Amino acid sequence: MIDHDNLEEYLDPVNYDLEFGGETNKYNFYLEFSKLNPGEVLELACGTGLTTIHLSKSGINITGVDISSSMLEYARVKAQGLPVEFIEADARTFNSEQRFSMIYLTGNAFQAFLSDEDQRALLETVNKHLEPDGLFVFETRNPLGTDLSNEEESTWGEFIDKDGITVKVSGTQTYDTSHQIMHWVTFRDWGGSKKTISRIACRFMDNDMLQGLLTSCGFCIEDQYSDWDKTPFNPLSPSIISVCRKIHRA
Repeated sequence: MIDHDNLEEYLDPVNYDLEFGGETNKYNFYLEFSKLNPGEVLELACGTGLTTIHLSKSGINITGVDISSSMLEYARVKAQGLPVEFIEADARTFNSEQRFSMIYLTGNAFQAFLSDEDQRALLETVNKHLEPDGLFVFETRNPLGTDLSNEEESTWGEFIDKDGITVKVSGTQTYDTSHQIMHWVTFRDWGGSKKTISRIACRFMDNDMLQGLLTSCGFCIEDQYSDWDKTPFNPLSPSIISVCRKIHRA
């Protein structure tokens, strides 16, 4: 489905944080649910620990898992002095004896699992590592609330990098309808001194399919929201934020 490792966006962790950090509403959303479900928390696909560290600073006992060694290296630097552990592992095959009261993914990381097999392997990992009646929370972009049309290169925004340089960001998108996969190519321009290109692919699953998948993998959906303020989900929301409970079988 793709001819790259889907990790090209994660090779520059310091600038990644400067471009994508600061989502306090999101961090507090996950913090609230972790407080409502006391115990050990696990973040899968934690990246540089933007959310993980926020929760740890707030007193949550948390572990972060990610497949990218460069992202984890920076996460450990940022987390010095905090009681948080970062583990390099693939979320599809991660295995620990520890069990968690809550597991979550954020940054739309669920969409990086591109096939039915990958999604089920991820959800098996979650189910296995949750305590009975444990909570699973994650968000994904909603295809019905997203422009999935093919687009030539257009301006996406800009950010200030670690050296104070304004980086202009643009990109293209191409949607593979048969596999439900969006292919984004991102161009970052440092004003002539440097220009980078990265590729990322994300799967889009509508809410009916998502609910069926979660139910078949042993989860009961308690709530779904459109945003971090807990606006109830509607079919045209840009995001599907799902709060699920592991079904306890005696």
